[in-house]
This record gives sequence, C-alpha cells and structure tokens, in this order.
Amino acid sequence: MAATAASVAVGARRTTAPTAARRAASSGRGGARATPRTAARGRPVRGEAIDRDRAGASSSSSSSSSSSSRTTTAADTDEEYDVVVIGSGIGGLSAASLLAKYGYSVKLFESHYLAGGCCHMFDHRDKNGGLWQFEVGPSIWEGLDRPTGNPLRMVFDALGETMPVETYDGISMWTEEGHWRFQVGDDDAPGGFCDLLREKATDPELAIAEWKALKGRLEPLYDALDACPLTALRQDAGLLVSTVIAIPFYLTHPQVMLDIPYILDSFHKLSRQYVTEPFLTRWIDMLAFFSGFPAEGTMGATMIYSIPGFHRPGASLCAPVGGTQAVVDKLVGCLEKFGGTMELKKHVDEIIVEDGEATGVRLRDGRVVRAKHAVVSNATIWDTVPLLPNRDELEAQGLGPAADWKDDMTEIPALGSIMHMFLGIDATGLPDLDPSHLAVLDWSRPLGDPQNVVTIFIPTVLDTDVAPEGKHIVHVYTAGSEPFDLWEGKDRNSKEYKDYKRERAKILWDTIERIIPDIRQRVEVEIYASPLTHQRFLRRHRGTYGPALPAGGRLFGVLPLPEVPQPGVLSPIPKLVRCGDSVFPGVGVPAVAASGAIAAATLAPLDKHLGLMWDVSQEQRKFWKENPNWLDSYYGDAKPFHPAGAHPPGGAEHMRPHEYYKAREGATKDSAFIGKGGMTAVMEEER
Repeated sequence: MAATAASVAVGARRTTAPTAARRAASSGRGGARATPRTAARGRPVRGEAIDRDRAGASSSSSSSSSSSSRTTTAADTDEEYDVVVIGSGIGGLSAASLLAKYGYSVKLFESHYLAGGCCHMFDHRDKNGGLWQFEVGPSIWEGLDRPTGNPLRMVFDALGETMPVETYDGISMWTEEGHWRFQVGDDDAPGGFCDLLREKATDPELAIAEWKALKGRLEPLYDALDACPLTALRQDAGLLVSTVIAIPFYLTHPQVMLDIPYILDSFHKLSRQYVTEPFLTRWIDMLAFFSGFPAEGTMGATMIYSIPGFHRPGASLCAPVGGTQAVVDKLVGCLEKFGGTMELKKHVDEIIVEDGEATGVRLRDGRVVRAKHAVVSNATIWDTVPLLPNRDELEAQGLGPAADWKDDMTEIPALGSIMHMFLGIDATGLPDLDPSHLAVLDWSRPLGDPQNVVTIFIPTVLDTDVAPEGKHIVHVYTAGSEPFDLWEGKDRNSKEYKDYKRERAKILWDTIERIIPDIRQRVEVEIYASPLTHQRFLRRHRGTYGPALPAGGRLFGVLPLPEVPQPGVLSPIPKLVRCGDSVFPGVGVPAVAASGAIAAATLAPLDKHLGLMWDVSQEQRKFWKENPNWLDSYYGDAKPFHPAGAHPPGGAEHMRPHEYYKAREGATKDSAFIGKGGMTAVMEEER
C-alpha cells in the first residue's frame, strides 16, 4: 500500500503571480539550492498507540481557507529544489531516493510524525514499561531475499542496498474445509501444492491437471514480464529505448506476442480457460484478492507474476528484519545518502501552479518551497486533487483539460478500509506457530464482504526483538473492504466509538481464537484501529485501501484490446507527476514501488535511466556470483522455516486435535492448537 500525505479541501480561488525573478532562478537544472532545513532522519521514537487519536495529529479531513487567497511570488521564498515530493509512502520514497541518485536535489514532505505512510510501525509501552512495536501495513512479502522481478527489490538493487529478511515457506489457511497450509515452492515437493490439491480438491486429478496447464501457459508470460521489468518503464518516448532489453526474448519467443493482451486484461479471462475445479478456482480468487479484487478484476500481470513466483523451487515468503519500518528506514537512508532530505510533520496545503505548470508547494504554516523540475505527489488521487487550483484558475492558465481531469479523478471509486486489532500476548507454552495466517469464513460469500476475510500476522515468530521477551505480537485485520460509511461522523473520543470498534472486531476475535483458543487469557496489550484511524493517521481519503479500478475494460471503450485500469504517472498539469496506489500498476507494495520507479525514470534523462538499469543488472549478477549454490540451500534441513519431516503429505490434517489428543498422565487438556507444518500441540495444566 502506498502512503499518503494529508490534504485539505480548498474551494476558494487561489491566485499566483509569476515573476521574472522566479523564471530566471528556475532556468536550467543546476540552479542554486536553498540551505535545506534539518531533515528528520531515520526512525524516530515512535508515538503512542495508533488508536489514541492524539489531538496533535493533522486530520486529512481538515480544511484551510487561509492559504486560498494568498498571492505567491518569487519573493515569498528562496528555498528551491529540483524536485519536491509529497508523502513518504513506499512509492514516494522510491521516487525520491531514485531521483536523488539520478542527481536531482530532492525535498520530501511528510504530514505524519513518522515516515512510511501505510508501511510504518508504532510503539506502545505497557504498564510494566515493556516496549511493543506494532506494524501497520503489509504482512506478506515475497522476493526480497534474492534478485527477483519484485520492483521493491529492484529499487534496492538500483540504490546499491540490501534489505535483511527472515524467510518462511507457507501460510496457514483457515476455511470451511478446516485448517490447511499453503506451502510455497516446488508443487511436487512433500506437502507442496499438488499434495494439497489431492487432499482438498473435489476432483484431485482434474485439479492437478488444470493447475499444471495454467502454470504452463503462465510461464512464458512470466518470462516476458521478467524480460521487461516494471523498472524499465517510463511514460515518454524514451520507453522505446528503455524496453529494448526485452527484444531478444520476444525474438526467440514470438508466440508470446499473441498473449500480451492478457498481461493488462482481467486475469479470469485467462484462468477460466483452464480452471474449473471449485477448490482451485477459489484459491486463485484468494491469491488475486490481495489486489482488491478476485480473479475477475485483477490485472493479469499481478497473477502472472505471483503464481509462477510462488510455485518455483526456492520460492519463499519473507519478513523484513526490524519490521516494515526497517524498509522505510532503508529508503530514507538511501534518500539522504544521495543528498535528498525529508521533513516530518510538514503538511502540504497547496500545489502551486503558475505559468501553466506545477512550480512548488505551500505548507500549512505558510512556507513556500519551489520545485524547478517537478512536484511528485505520493498522495492518493482524492487527496491530491484538493491541493490544486480551482477550475477558473486552471482555465485561465490554459489548463482546461486539467480542470476536466480533476473532475474525473474525484469520481474514481474507492475500495473500503480496514479494521485492525493489535494484541500483545504472553507466549508461554504456545506451539511453533506459522507467522502468517489467512481465514475465509464462507466461500459462498464474496471475498469483498467486510466480515469474511481475515489476515493474521505474528511477527515475533520471526523477529523476537519487536516485543518483550517471552511475548508475541499478533496483528489481526480484515480485508480492505470495511465500509467507511459505518464510521463516518462518529466521535473518536466517545464511548459509542470505542464500543463499536469492539463490535466490528468480533470477527477478528473469532478468527484468532481458532488459532490460539485461550488468547483472551493471554492478552496484555489490546489496541483497535478503525477506518477513522486510517483516515487520520495514514492520511488517506476515507481510510481507503486504494482505488476500485478493476481490470477488464476495453481500450477506448470499444476496441478489442484491454485498457490499463489505472492512470499513468503523468498528469495534464506539466511538471506534476504522481506515484502510489492510485496510479499504474495499482495496489500493493511491489506495485507502488514500481510506480515510484516509473515516476523517477520519466523525470530523468534517458541515459541516466539506462545507467540505473545497468546498476540493477550488475547487482543481480553480483548476488548470483557470490551465491552460486543459493538454490541448494532451500532443500532439506536448511529450507527456511521448514523442519525436515514437519509437513505431512497433503498438507495439515483436519483441525480437530481435541477429538484425538489424550493428555499425559498428571495433566488435563486445556486447549488445542495447530501450528507450523500441521503439527498438533496442546496446552496442559498440572492438576
């Protein structure tokens, strides 16, 4: 998920007055820089729990009229950078750090007191002084442990950095069929996906045959994406050169050209040619749903990357060491390493447009900062549009199409929000749990039902440093479909609001109790976050998960070719560029990292973009040269988080351990669990 800077709705006319002095100062790329203010560095001491709704935080729904009548002139500021970036989400940080490496002077403003947007952590101290570090954001990561097509990994490669991770090999699933385990990697390995299909599918042999046929069709498309990664893209004529690297593949695989439309189209148009078995169909929908839609509505590229990527030998899931904040800190460090700076708690009130182009920003405190080359907004489209001048002023500057674009962008539908529960629990006596769990309560209900899909992540299984010794952190949250309308207008300080959070969190409790039945007795920290929390602290319009832009439309509405569902990084306002989850390629960490890379590449000279692509290839070659036997380490006892013999053929057994477990002599059975690899375990209490 991309992070956003807060925005304000400014309805009054803004007036700007260009001057000859400003034009002279902004000519050329190498103009003088202002002495930057002290940047907020690294990972500051994080604030109190996310649901406290502190009065000091800026609300994304607040409004300002004081700046709407100001006249901006060159005399207002001597502070100028090549590029100003609004928002420090993964997309904004990727764009900012890459632009800094390209040689631009970059200033990034973040409205929150923490960098990272949807990908940050917050601290909580319990009554005994114990420190709990809770993650806000993605819990399932892939492709950071080695060179892959994951755009975030490629951004790190381009910046000459690595992201330390802990790896694991599967997700515990909790569905109507009971508990089972999705194991990534080789499908034919013991406990692999084919064994799972033999256990769960209504017609196992049909399911396996359909699965292998679909994978066979996806492999060349996966290779096609790999031949031309997202980081090679740019939104200008230079695209014809930057994508030349793919020509050798297409010349040797000409048949792939006929399948290229499937990359942009809704994935179901390809998958349903091969898959009919119900269990397999549901599983594909579940994989796709991380993008906000089932297979019908998910862009093919997402699944073409995910399915072969998850099911290749050596595949693994991973978690950043230090949590999601470590990813943000790494990107902030890269920004600063290349000369860029970031300021926290700096709310952008206005994007200044004059002479028919974006020329800088005005902060809430009245400070004006100029951008000679571009303003890059990592805010959502709904939070970017209110920062722009109104229709009259845009039309007066010859930007009538931009005024129409503003109206169109405000009409983009939004996905729902998320309901969170953050728990700190006593881990004494717990079995060896999987870090990631996913629950679907009822396959007959839509996956988008706000009370149907729940994700659980237990980061302390992999990284014990984020909680006091002997404790677990448990993050339980719904899919991005919680209706904002249910929460709108509620007083965050009222008892009604607190009670309603617990009411909507019942599904979260019901789900986690399937995994840890006595968890209520173990809880030491209990924190809830609602769509209002999302809106307030993540600076997102209505707390949304992202834009509801399904794939599957026709080009120009009629042509027999798929259209790209998301807008591009360029806008109708010259020098205003966007990145994040409301531009191509869409929702998710890899997608927003790609959007940041595409935005940076589009602004950079072609030769520098090509040089950066060369840096990525050199980093990848270096890794494989230094790790020639890397794949071998993923077999046997060394396979990540996969003890030898732990996975029974066919995945985990049906989850009814209380029916067959017999307590040892002198103990009574208290509660039952299923943990990593299908192992059964119980808690026992001495008589």
